[in-house]
Amino acid sequence: MDTDEPRVVNEIPVGHAPIWAAITPDGRHVYVTNFGASSISVIDTSTRNVVTTIGVTSGPWEIEVTPDGLRAYAACFGTDSVAVIDTVTNTVTATIPGLDKPLGLTVTPDGSRLYVASLGGNRVDVISTATDTLIASVPVRSGPRGVAVTPDGAQVYVTEEGANAVEVIDTATDTVIETITGFLFPRGVAVSSDGQRAYVSEYGGNRLGVIDTVTHSVVSTFTGLPIPFGVAVSHDGLLAYVTCDGNDSVAVIDLVSNTIIDTVPGFHAPSWLVIAPDDLEVYVVNNGNETVSVLRAPEGGYPNVGPMSGGTPVTIIGEGLSNTTAVRFGCYPAASFTIVNDREIRAVSPLLVSDVKVGVTLGQQTTRTVGRFYYLPDSMLTLISPKSGPLGGGGTLTVTGRGLITTISVHFGDVAVTPSSVLDDQVIVAVPPAQTAGPVPITLLTRSNSYGRATYTYVGPPHITSVTPSTGSTAGGSPVLIEGAELAFTQSVTIGGVAAAFGIISNTRIAAVTPPAGAPGPANVMVTTTGGTATAPGAFAYI
Repeated sequence: MDTDEPRVVNEIPVGHAPIWAAITPDGRHVYVTNFGASSISVIDTSTRNVVTTIGVTSGPWEIEVTPDGLRAYAACFGTDSVAVIDTVTNTVTATIPGLDKPLGLTVTPDGSRLYVASLGGNRVDVISTATDTLIASVPVRSGPRGVAVTPDGAQVYVTEEGANAVEVIDTATDTVIETITGFLFPRGVAVSSDGQRAYVSEYGGNRLGVIDTVTHSVVSTFTGLPIPFGVAVSHDGLLAYVTCDGNDSVAVIDLVSNTIIDTVPGFHAPSWLVIAPDDLEVYVVNNGNETVSVLRAPEGGYPNVGPMSGGTPVTIIGEGLSNTTAVRFGCYPAASFTIVNDREIRAVSPLLVSDVKVGVTLGQQTTRTVGRFYYLPDSMLTLISPKSGPLGGGGTLTVTGRGLITTISVHFGDVAVTPSSVLDDQVIVAVPPAQTAGPVPITLLTRSNSYGRATYTYVGPPHITSVTPSTGSTAGGSPVLIEGAELAFTQSVTIGGVAAAFGIISNTRIAAVTPPAGAPGPANVMVTTTGGTATAPGAFAYI
């Protein structure tokens, strides 16, 4: 959407060598760390001016505001401490010692704990916010920098520049449960609002890595980002913003289509950035000219795809929308729409048969195009492969169909998993573990509906209890009955290490024919199913 409105609408002067920014939950104030000035600038977002400056001890790096908005915590690199700030009085009320060159920090969603990356000690320190004391330390590999916690508070992701890795901490035990390798100087990290993805900026790799928080694996990357540093994900999960120090820009990524949709120039060695609670503005810290830029969210409709049957919720971003009297998708009126404010409308796509322009009518006279919406065939799930697997999960499930491009998650019964790959005709997702064996329905949740007519079966490990008869000629050809449990999904049978022809009778019985043997003697009987492998040592004897 072409517009006369500038994308960057303000540059707010702050202190010397600013690094980080955090915003209060009500969106009224932004706190900016000034590393070189040992201070915190407090910006009033309504006036876009610094209203006060808070002095702290040497070298503040990251700052975070608690979920209730009453306190802020700043990691002070130069004094191995964390400053506690009362956001009502904007004064430092306590200093927490005992850290070692702290950089990144994050507050758990319940506000009870603070996780701080102590770069000098190669550890992540845990602080109780009730007592403002250090209560635990979690050893990590080398060079921890960025930290981010999942929305449920269960896991903390730590970028480690020295190890080129991301470590995952279980907050219930305060132990590292996973090390994810393959990064190149990872720095920033942000977790999506649904907790399904962690986004890691690779300062040395010129890319953004995407981690599946269920499988703890890198599922995709966004390349072509020159020296990325900060990363933030919108609260609605539709957009990601990445600061690029290499070309003084901010990249805007559509997380539905998984494409970089805009590169906004004009920044000055941008470091961190923070998104307003309504997702309409982004505050970008410019380390180069010691300012904070206010970046407007890009105009358009998000998401910009949906099924022909309509019903897709679409957030429309623009300018001067408060007096909108109609929203149309092509020539057709939106199924419904609500004006949120002057820059945002929430609409629902109507039934339609082709891709269209999205327009709004302002007052009684002016009609303006604000984006484009692409209609796809209604979602249909036609096939899944494989159709069964072990209780422990693992591996991937491929879902084939049509109109799958807006798939948000795949549900295995009640367990939701974010796909690692989404195309219009195919979705690939990691299979989660299950507690009990048996079938579960597979349901695809898209941005407009849910679909599912498939069943995936979790298979317990097989067991062999008997093989009858237990003897036969070395010439082979002897029919045998293998009895046991969890045999319905048998994939192969071997006797003496040689494949045997077989047929599944039931979940407890398999009929097989012995293969020839080179010499008399005992032979192991092995059954392999989608749930695992069972071996009966010497259960059949060749004579």
